[in-house]
Order: sequence, then C-alpha cells, then structure tokens
Amino acid sequence: MHKERSRDVLFLVDSGFNGYLAVPQSVVSQLSLPLATVQRGTTADGRVSYFDTVDVGVIWDDQPKVIRAQVLDEPLIGTRMLNGHDLQARWEVGGNFRLSLIPPE
Repeated sequence: MHKERSRDVLFLVDSGFNGYLAVPQSVVSQLSLPLATVQRGTTADGRVSYFDTVDVGVIWDDQPKVIRAQVLDEPLIGTRMLNGHDLQARWEVGGNFRLSLIPPE
C-alpha cells in the first residue's frame, strides 16, 4: 500500500450490511481511487439499487488486504468482513468494542 495515498478512516459496524466495506465518496476522491465496477444490491428497505465500487487497501488482522468496497454515504464494516471474528460490544455511550480473530480449532 502506498503511504502517500493513505488515511485513517473510522468505520461503523453495520450488522444489516452484508457486504465487506463501504467508503464515502469523500474518501474515494481524496485517495483518487478509480471506479472498479457497478454492483447491484438490495437496500435495507428492499429497494434494488446500483452501487459504484472501488478497490481499497486495508490492514486487517495485521495483514495488508485489498477489498472491493461499495461507495455509500458513510464508512461501514459489513458482516462479510466480520466473518471468522468474534465481536464484543458494550451497547452504551462510550462502551467498549472488541473484534478478535476466531482461532483455528
């Protein structure tokens, strides 16, 4: 990954988003990310929509990865990205949040 084209982004975990990642257009523009594809999807209210996608480099489980992300209004981590992980959260203002890799059996 190119350090000069990187930035820290705070993501929301969205249990209703079954994709990997979503990034806002502002991040796409700041990093000059080219459009990868247009993806058909269904929104939470059942509407069929089309979403631009971009390839983004992330550090996940201490490893660099390239993920195809949808371009949406806010940065989201979806359930596909969380596959193979335990999620612990205290659902209160200022509550703790922990994501850990499920160890192999």
